[in-house]
Amino acid sequence: MNLNDLGADSLKSTFFDFKWSAATSPDGATVGLGTDTGPLAICYRSDLFKKAGLPTDPATLSQQWSTWQGYVDVGKQYMANAPAKSAFMDTAGGMFNAIIGQSPTTYYDKDGNLIYATNPVVKNAWDTSMQAVTAGESAKLKQFDTAWNQGFANGAFATIACPAWMLGYIKGEAGDAGSGKWNVASIPGGGGNWGGSYLSIPTTSSHQKEAYELIKWLTAPEQQITMWTKEQHFPSSSTAAEEPTVATATDPYFSGADIGKVFASSAENLPVATLGPKDGVIKDDFSNGILLVEQNGDSPDEAWSKTLDQIESDIG
Repeated sequence: MNLNDLGADSLKSTFFDFKWSAATSPDGATVGLGTDTGPLAICYRSDLFKKAGLPTDPATLSQQWSTWQGYVDVGKQYMANAPAKSAFMDTAGGMFNAIIGQSPTTYYDKDGNLIYATNPVVKNAWDTSMQAVTAGESAKLKQFDTAWNQGFANGAFATIACPAWMLGYIKGEAGDAGSGKWNVASIPGGGGNWGGSYLSIPTTSSHQKEAYELIKWLTAPEQQITMWTKEQHFPSSSTAAEEPTVATATDPYFSGADIGKVFASSAENLPVATLGPKDGVIKDDFSNGILLVEQNGDSPDEAWSKTLDQIESDIG
C-alpha cells in the first residue's frame, strides 16, 4: 500500500532522509515505515591492537583512519607485529561494501541506468580493498560462515566494519570472554549503512487502517528508543536518535565505548542513496569476486573481469 493514503506523509520529518527515501517510489508513494537502521562504525579488538603495539583509544584510531587509505595504512602497521593467526580485518568484502555505502550513487544512476561497471566510486572501492588484500590484511573469511562466526572469539581478525545491530551479534559470538576486549571507533569517511528493516501493508489486507495504526506505533520514536537501549538496533527515526538515552549511550562490553555518539554521527552523515532492483544481486557478486582474490588466488584484475561477467549473467 501507499502508506501516504493512510497519513504516513505526516511522519516524514521524524525519520532520517536516507531511510525514508529508500521506501519511497519515484512517483512519491511510501511503501514502508522504517523500524531501525544500520549506521556503520569500526569494531575492533583493543587487546590485539595492544599486542601489535598500536594505539587502542577510539579517538586516536578514528583520526588515524579518517580515510579508507588511512585504514589500510593502519592495517599494514598491525600486520607488521600482528599476534599469531590474526589478520587486521575479516574480509575486504566488508570494507568494499562499507565504502560503497557512503556514496549516493553506486550500481545505478538516478535515472535507473546500470553503472556498476563504469562508476569510479565502485572501481575505487575495489582498488582500495585490493590494497588491503595484497598487503595480507584480510583473514579471507566469508561473512556469516562458521569460520567467520568463530573469528569473533578466536582473534582471527582485529577489525570489522560493523553496523549498530552487529554489537549484539558480536556479544553472541564472542561470549562473556570477549567483554572488555572489543571497542568501537568511527568508520573511515564518517558514515555508511548496512541493514535496517521496514514494515509494510499488502494491498490485499482487509484491515488496512488497523495495520497502519500498528506499524505507526511500532516505528514511533518511543519504540525505537527501546529497541536501541535494549538490543542496540539504532533508530531510523531522527527524532529518536536525538534523545539523550540514545545519543549518550555507552556499552561496558565494548570497553565503555560511546556507541550513541559514534553511531549517531554515522547516521547523520549518510547520503540519500539511489537503489535499483538488482542491488542485492550485484552486491553479492562483488563480495564473491573479492573472495576470488582472497581465497582462490586470482589477481585483482582477473577477479574484477570475472565479477563483471558474473553480474551481467545474473542480472540478464
